[in-house]
Amino acid sequence: MTLRVLFATWEGGGHVAPALMVARQLAQLGVRVRVVSDEANRAAAQAEGLEFTSWYLAPNRQRAGDGADSVQDWRAQTPDSVINQVCEEVVCGPAAAYAADMRPILAQFAPDLIVTNEMLFGVMLAAEAAGIPFAILTGNLWPFPTRLDLPPFGPGLKPAREEMDFTRDEMIRRAVSSVYDTHLPRLNAARAANGLAPIDAVLRQLDGARLIGLSVAQAFDFGSDPAPTPFFYAGPMVRDPDWVSDAPLPFERDHRPLVLISTSTLYQGQEDMLRRCIEAVRDEPVQAIVTLGPALHPDDFRDVPANVIVLANASHDALVPLCAVVISHAGHGTLMRPLLHGVPVINLSMGRDQLDNAMRASVRGAGLALSPQAPAHTIKEALRLVLGEGRYREAAGRLGDKLRAEADGGAKMARRLAELAGERG
Repeated sequence: MTLRVLFATWEGGGHVAPALMVARQLAQLGVRVRVVSDEANRAAAQAEGLEFTSWYLAPNRQRAGDGADSVQDWRAQTPDSVINQVCEEVVCGPAAAYAADMRPILAQFAPDLIVTNEMLFGVMLAAEAAGIPFAILTGNLWPFPTRLDLPPFGPGLKPAREEMDFTRDEMIRRAVSSVYDTHLPRLNAARAANGLAPIDAVLRQLDGARLIGLSVAQAFDFGSDPAPTPFFYAGPMVRDPDWVSDAPLPFERDHRPLVLISTSTLYQGQEDMLRRCIEAVRDEPVQAIVTLGPALHPDDFRDVPANVIVLANASHDALVPLCAVVISHAGHGTLMRPLLHGVPVINLSMGRDQLDNAMRASVRGAGLALSPQAPAHTIKEALRLVLGEGRYREAAGRLGDKLRAEADGGAKMARRLAELAGERG
């Protein structure tokens, strides 16, 4: 009997690629796999030979990376407002709709295991109601305050060392959990609609996960080694998205160091930051390539220095190995690629997982972290420092060796999921 695994995700940027990579690995093990996600991800899933279904009642983005993203957390002014936005738009607000979409899919596909993105609580409760085990696969660091061995997600904190640090972390965890719990009525209403008893805290919905796979190298993250159950480090999983051109890179390399400047696939109001990064390399003895992705358009960046080329997109797989430094927002996928190649980084984090990613890179000595409001002259000074001092490239090289040792394209995660599916199948 062929095992069946259903992957559920949503168009939220960098977590889609890891899900598809693991799904493909599972299919190669002989497991029948179906992906349910936003219509924007249909072509990428089908390019992997995977069955695909799009959301119907739940939010269903038609295009990746545009400014119409409903989760406009970049507009939020406080950590509380960021959490409220994510809860309202993904975690709790549409939970009933995600669960309603899942019911006919589960009835028709009859999976032995559901693998869901960590934000889709509606998928989790649908799995619980159907009596089907579920696992979680993240595309980044663990975002919820449920691991006591990690500093709380969001502020970009170092691991606690002193008593006051542990007290600080516990206060943050409680405060964050209480913000999630303001959305508990919506989540419990979705649970009731699916015949489930109420829970006393929003994050208790995570308790049913049989496995929580992190698309992160343990060597990159903080925390205990091995990770506490049910967490599992699947290693970094990065690749060019399907909208990236495979055309040859449109520039001539010369003797000058190559600098890549890039920000999120999703829109975060990043135009001004990019312009300051472009100004920072003006008159510097470097070549600079700016990649915009689908969130921005090259027409908005016409007045650039002679040593800068602005591209709608380019293959980072091809481009990053040529670079001397990468300047980015420190999104997990964008940051992992230079680190995997031993290329040092300058990070201007704008939110989400970015401050935490940047802190981990900085603690390892692989780069510098700046404010996203840093002026051009500060970015220029950081660039000169990273290019001029070999310690950053040496540290990035050491970290890259460790990251590559854990990177297997999702194979070990696929094997773990196949074992879980087999227990039921």
